Amino acid sequence: MTPPGSDADAGTADGPLSVGMLGYGFMGKAHANAVARLPMFFPDAPSVERSVLVGRDEAALAAAADRLGFASTATDWRDVVDAVDVFYNLGPNHLHAAPSIAALEAGTHVLCEKPLATRLDEATAMRDAARDPDAVAGCGLNYRFGPAVRRARAFTAPGELGGIPHVPGR
Repeated sequence: MTPPGSDADAGTADGPLSVGMLGYGFMGKAHANAVARLPMFFPDAPSVERSVLVGRDEAALAAAADRLGFASTATDWRDVVDAVDVFYNLGPNHLHAAPSIAALEAGTHVLCEKPLATRLDEATAMRDAARDPDAVAGCGLNYRFGPAVRRARAFTAPGELGGIPHVPGR
C-alpha cells in the first residue's frame, strides 16, 4: 500500500485503494460520501475506489450500491475482507468483531465504527489482531471534534459542575 500523501494519483502499486464496505444504512451513506469526497479535503490522499458493498438483502444492496457508487456487491463479508485494500465495518454492533479481525488477519486495513465490540473478549481479540504491522486499524470517532462536543467539553472541563456520568441529548 502506498502511504497516504506519497502520491496523489496512486492507491496501490496496481491502482487505487479498493474499499469494501459492510453496511449501507446511515453510517454507510456517511462513509461512502466521505470516501467519494476524500480528494476535496485531502488532495494528497491516494485515489480510492468504492469496490464492494456488503449486505444481506440483495435487492436493497443492489440499489444501495448504485446510489452510493460501488462497483459490485456481496452478501457475505468473508468473500470481501481479503479481496480489498481497506475494509469499512459499518454493520450492526454484533458484527464488528469477527469481520474486522478476519480482515486484519488477512492484512487488510480496517476502519470499524463504534462500538468496536460488544464483549471484552471480542475487544481483546480485535486489539490483538490490530497489532499486526501489515494492517492498520482505526475507529470512527467522527463527533469527537465537532463544535457541540468541543463546547460541552469547554463548559464542563473546569469541574464546577462536578462529575457528570451521563448526559441525554438530541
